[in-house]
Amino acid sequence: MKRVILIVAVLISSPAWALTYMGAPSNNAQQGDVFLGFDYTNSELDFEITSSTHRGFLDNVDSDLYLGRAGIGIINGLEVFGRLGVSEVEDFGNEFAWGCGARATFARNDDVSWGVLFQLTSLSVDDIGNIGDYQLAGDFDIYEYQFAIGPTFGDDDTRIYLGPFLHFVDGDADLATHGSVDVEQESELGLYLGISWEVATNTRVNLELQGTDDDKLVGLGLIHKLGGDSEP
Repeated sequence: MKRVILIVAVLISSPAWALTYMGAPSNNAQQGDVFLGFDYTNSELDFEITSSTHRGFLDNVDSDLYLGRAGIGIINGLEVFGRLGVSEVEDFGNEFAWGCGARATFARNDDVSWGVLFQLTSLSVDDIGNIGDYQLAGDFDIYEYQFAIGPTFGDDDTRIYLGPFLHFVDGDADLATHGSVDVEQESELGLYLGISWEVATNTRVNLELQGTDDDKLVGLGLIHKLGGDSEP
């Protein structure tokens, strides 16, 4: 019997390019499992912009992300997922956004499991208007990448997961005064820590902290699974 997990995530982040809620890299996905969910992110973005003639910064760019999420268990312990929705950057209204990723368990011993996670998140603007201190004259495309690895400790009632992650951003923008520029944030090493509680049958709540030198995040996820024998 296929199992369906519904995911609701509330993300709170400080000014800077937003780190994105990840969840535990290890998982209990079985082959053929189907996952459905929704992610919401509110954040402020900081970028460095460069071209052959100019170097500057986009500071405190407001962004909201609304992403539907669907995933599937490819084999036991490997989940592949996609995200699709809209972003609101500054006052540009709803623009296209998407993401994808995977997480896999590669080792398990009693109440400890080890996993890896990769996720990509993209947001786009195709409009004319102000973005930060610059005049946008066309496309604004941003890609965020996160790689994480680490253990998950605990049983079905309470679990703790933690470890390092790598985070970086790149993209491009068309500015009225500087033409086409590169938008980037060099890779940063960060740490994440999360705790997961079973609050009802097949229902868990996750609280997650992430941090780098520049960015901080508190994430809250609610996970509910319909049917099946194993825990979400």
